[in-house]
Amino acid sequence: MPVVPPSAEVDHKANLMTGALWAVGMRWSVKAIGLVSTAILARFLKPQDYGVVSMAFLVVGLVETFLNTGAASALVRLGSNPSMAQINSAWSLRGIQGCLMALVLLAVSPLAAIYFNEPRVMPVLWVVSMCLAFMGFSNIGMTLAYRDLKFAVEFKQALYTKLASVGITLLAAWYFVDYRALVSGIVAGFVVEWFLSYRLHPYRPRWCTECIGEIWKISKWLLVTGIGSFFLHRTDQLIAGRIGSTQQYGLYTVGADIGGLPAGELGPSLTRPLFPILSAMQHDWARAKSATLKTLGSVNSITMPLGFGLAAVSTQATLLLLGNQWLEAAPFVAGFAIIGVVQYLTSPINTLLNVAGHVRVQSRIVWTEFLAFVLLALVLTPAYHLHGLMLARIGSGLLQAALMMLAARQFMQLSLTITLATLVRPLSGAMLMYGALTTWGNSFSQPFINLLCNVVLGAVLYTSWLMLTWRLAGRPEGLESTAVGFIKSRLSRMRG
Repeated sequence: MPVVPPSAEVDHKANLMTGALWAVGMRWSVKAIGLVSTAILARFLKPQDYGVVSMAFLVVGLVETFLNTGAASALVRLGSNPSMAQINSAWSLRGIQGCLMALVLLAVSPLAAIYFNEPRVMPVLWVVSMCLAFMGFSNIGMTLAYRDLKFAVEFKQALYTKLASVGITLLAAWYFVDYRALVSGIVAGFVVEWFLSYRLHPYRPRWCTECIGEIWKISKWLLVTGIGSFFLHRTDQLIAGRIGSTQQYGLYTVGADIGGLPAGELGPSLTRPLFPILSAMQHDWARAKSATLKTLGSVNSITMPLGFGLAAVSTQATLLLLGNQWLEAAPFVAGFAIIGVVQYLTSPINTLLNVAGHVRVQSRIVWTEFLAFVLLALVLTPAYHLHGLMLARIGSGLLQAALMMLAARQFMQLSLTITLATLVRPLSGAMLMYGALTTWGNSFSQPFINLLCNVVLGAVLYTSWLMLTWRLAGRPEGLESTAVGFIKSRLSRMRG
C-alpha cells in the first residue's frame, strides 16, 4: 500500500511540544504502571529473583548490540517518503537480525550461566531468544508512525503492552513466587506488542532484500556507536554481575532502575520527537541549532531537579516503595539518579550531530567515554566495590558531555558559551535544592511524611530559583516563557 508523506508545511515547534507530551505521557504511563507493579512484586519476590532476570537481559543486550542493524533509524534518516522497497527491506533486515540473535543467544546461554555462576540464567535466555526471533517480524509500520510524528499510535502500543505484561507478571508471581513470574510477564509483553504492531498500523510489509545494502550503508556507523554505547552503559553491570552475588546484583539493578527513572525516562521522552523534526530542518541549520539549544535548556530544567531531588530522598523513597528488605538498594537509587542526569545532559546535541551525519564523531566520543570509565573503574572498584562503578559512570559521563559540546562547536558552530549558559541555571538550582533537602529533609520520623514534605520543599525552592534567574537573565525564550505563556492564555480564557 502507498505511504503518504507528511505535509511539508509543518509547525516544528508545535510538533516538538506535542511529540514531547505524547512521549512523556507514554513513557511515564508505562513507568507508573511498572512502578506500581515493582512495589507489589517486591513483597513477593526477592532481590536474587530480579538478579537472575537482569543477568539474562544483560546478555540479551550485549548480543543485540552486536547484531542490531539500526534498520528503524536508517528508515527515518531516508527522508519523508521512502520507497516500498526501502521499507520492506528494512523490515526484512530486522527479521534476519531477530533470527540471528535467537541463534546466538541459544549458543552463548551455557557460557552466560558459567560467567555469572547462576544456572537459572540459561533457561531464561532460551525463552527470550524465541521471543526475539518472533519480534523481528513485527510491523515496520510503527517506525513509519514515528517518522510521521504519529505518537498516539506508539502511546497505545506501549500502554497496552505494559498493562498485559504487568497483569500476567502479577498473576504468575502469586503462582510461582520466584523469577519465573518476571519471565512470564516478559513473554506476554512480546506477544502483545507484536500483535498490536499490526493492529494499530495499516502498513503490511513484504519480504524484500533489494535495498538492504542501502540501509546498511546508513546504519553501519550507528552500529559502531551502539556497540560503544552498550559497553559504556552496561559494563558496570557486567562487572557487578561478576564481582557481586545474585542478591547484590539484584539490589544494584533495581536501584539503577528506580534511580534512573526521572532523567532516564523523561530525557529520552522529551528529546524523542527532536530526531524527526531536526531531520526535516536539514535545509535550515540555524533553525535546527536554535531548536536544539531550546530543547537542551528545557530538558535539563526538568531532569536535573528530579534527578538531584530523588538522590536527596533516596532512603525514604526506597523504604516507601520497596520495603525494609530492599533498604540496601537506597545508595544505588541515589547514585543512578545522578548518573541519569549526567547521561542525558547533552542528549539534544547528540541528536543534532546524528542528524547532521557526524556519526563517526559520536562513535569516537562514545568509545573515549568507555575507556575513561574502564580506567576509573579500575581505580575506584577495589576501594568502593559496586559503589565505585557508579562513581566511574559519573566521571566518564561528565567527560562525554564536555566532548559532545566541543564537537558541536567544531562541526556545527554551536557556541560553547551559549551552550554552557543554557545549563548553568537549572544545574545551580538543582544543587541548591539538593543541599537544602539533605540538610533539612529528615525532620520527621515517618518516611512518608518526610518524603511528602521534601517533594513540596524541593518544588518550591527549585521553581522559585528558576523563575528568579529567568527574570534576571532577561526572560529568554524557553521552558519558562512557554509555561508563563500557557498560564496567561488559560487565565485569559477563564476570564473570557
